[in-house]
Parts: sequence; structure tokens; C-alpha cells
Amino acid sequence: MTPCCIRVTRAQDRWQLVSSSVQSDQQLDTVQLVTQAPEFLGMLNPKQGVPRAAMVAPNSSSGRVVIAIDDKGGIQLAACPERADEGKLSALIGDLLATGGRFWHQGYESVAKPFEDKLGKPLADLVGARVGKDWSQDSFRAGVERSLKQGRFPIVVIARELNKALEDMLDYLENMNLKVKPLGLEHSSNNGVEIIRPRLLGKEARAAARAATGYREEPTPVVTISTVKREDKGLDQYEPLTNEKATEKQQEILARLVRLDDLGLVRRGLEYLLPGDELKETSEGTIVVTVDPDRWPSPKPEEVIVVVKTGMGHLANYLALSPEEVEEFLSSLPRVQRKEHKGCLLLRAASIYEAGQLVNELKALKEVAQTGV
Repeated sequence: MTPCCIRVTRAQDRWQLVSSSVQSDQQLDTVQLVTQAPEFLGMLNPKQGVPRAAMVAPNSSSGRVVIAIDDKGGIQLAACPERADEGKLSALIGDLLATGGRFWHQGYESVAKPFEDKLGKPLADLVGARVGKDWSQDSFRAGVERSLKQGRFPIVVIARELNKALEDMLDYLENMNLKVKPLGLEHSSNNGVEIIRPRLLGKEARAAARAATGYREEPTPVVTISTVKREDKGLDQYEPLTNEKATEKQQEILARLVRLDDLGLVRRGLEYLLPGDELKETSEGTIVVTVDPDRWPSPKPEEVIVVVKTGMGHLANYLALSPEEVEEFLSSLPRVQRKEHKGCLLLRAASIYEAGQLVNELKALKEVAQTGV
């Protein structure tokens, strides 16, 4: 990749990025673009707040998730998939979920300190230097704390063009009730100056791309976390989850839920136990997959219930987190079909899509536990 310097200019209320050396958008690394010129993320709608500081998210397993903060204290995440790495988009999804989970309900210093450690200046100074006059540091800090408390950070996906893999990623994030905006790149030259501008890849453009590429609905990709050793296994390489009482629809869902194996627990029947507990006949599963209405309440013929026990004798102990941290993280994710029952969280999967989403969430929780905030 050719090194370049990107600076922001503004003329007649129109923002543009000027590069000293980029000859085409194909040479430009989007992580470099966003970290050097975070304003790129807000150029299309500057009235809503323009990002002024950006860095690769701490503990990002892909190195392609950027956390950006605007002049009002709003936090957003930018996903920067590499053109040649479409097969890694599922890992990028997991990285996004884990990054959001690490900062959810944290204090100002949780995000300010990594910026200072990385960029060498206090966060407020970094932002203030790019904003100029009539900017309140106190209002900015209050905005950051408000954004952290809300916890659902908008996501920008930067792509040069839409393709099937990116369509799956965008659909997945949107169906998790996350606010997602895909941005493309416009590159032009004027009197020897290379100019880069964003362009919105809206729903109409996505619909046209679907028609042009023969898009058809398929199950969403399952997250592959960098710390999981078996991330390249296909579904046919897992021992199947089977139950003679399962309906045909439930069997399809069970076939997707086998990826819970990647959490590192030990499977016994339809139960996942802490390592070592499988040797004890009286051990209870930390994660229980069930289609049996006699054991857990109300699984319908077209759904599977996944029971997650969060106590210190179960998942919290395995992940070295408190039960409250486990439950808070799962509650921060945009699943609405969650119910508590006798100290457990009941997660429902009524489709192969929801099964993949459920696995993604638990894998993201494991990565948060392994890498911390």
C-alpha cells in the first residue's frame, strides 16, 4: 500500500478530503482513511455531528473496526472490510459486536484513555484542535458519557462496491436492529489534486445490486472469532445435534446451533458443560439446547430454545466474569426474544438465521471475556 497523507478541506459548506499521493480509490486503505480523516464519516450530514477523532478499536481482533467520536460526543463504529477478504466478513461482524459490548455502560475514561495512549493527547484536546472555536469541552464529555450509556453505537460500513458477501453483512446487522449506513468512495482529480468523497450506498442502490448479481436469501454467516481454533470448520464437520422429538424445522435449526461447539464447552447430548464436568453424572449443562416442552417452557414446533445459565457455577465462572457482566452484555445486544426463567436466560431461535445470530452473540461474549475492555 502506498503511504499517503489525507487532509480535510471545506469550501462553501462542502467537505472534501485531499490526498497527497493516492492515484485511485483502489490504493486507499479505508482504515487509514478513517483514522487520518474521521470527518469522512460525517461529510454527507455534518449537522448531525462530524467525527473528529478515530482509532482502531482497542482489542479489535480483525484490526478493521474503527471507533470514531464526533464533536458532540457521539460514538460510532466503522467497519472497514478489505476488498480481498470477503470470507472474513463473518469475523468482522463478531468484532463489531464485541467492540460495542466492551464499551457498553462504561465511563468516559474507558474510551478517552485508549485514545490518549494511542495518539498521545487527551481525547478532548484531539477533538478540540479539529473543531476550532465555539466548542464546549464539558458538553463534549457529557455527550460521550451519554453515548456510552446508550450503548448501541451506529455502524458505518465502508465499501467500494456492494457484493453478495457485503449484502449478507448489512442485512444481518440491520436485522439486529442496529443503525447501519454503508458508504462508498468517490475519487476524482482536479488540477493535479486527488479528491476523495463519500457516497451513500442507499437501499435503492442495494436493491439494484441485488438484481444485477442474482441475489437470493441465504442464512447469515456465523461469526468466526480469531481466538476460536476451529473457525474454518464447515457444518458437516461437526457432530450433529439430534433429538427424536424434534420437528423437521427444529432439526434445521439444530444443524446451525452445532457451532456452539466453538465456545469450548463440552457437549453431552444437547447440553454444554464446563470442561471436567462431563465426568460427573450429576452435572448440569451450562448451555442447554432443547425442543422438549416438558423440560423447558413453551418451545413451539418451529423453534428451539437455548437456555444459558449465567451463575458463578456456570458461564460466569467459565468466562471469569461476574453473572451481572454476562447478563448485561447479552442484554446490550439487540435481541428482543429474551426471557429469564429460574436464574437462566432463555434465547429462542425460530429460524436458521436466528440460530446463527444466537451463536454470534455468545461468541462475541467469549471474545469480550478474553480480551477485556
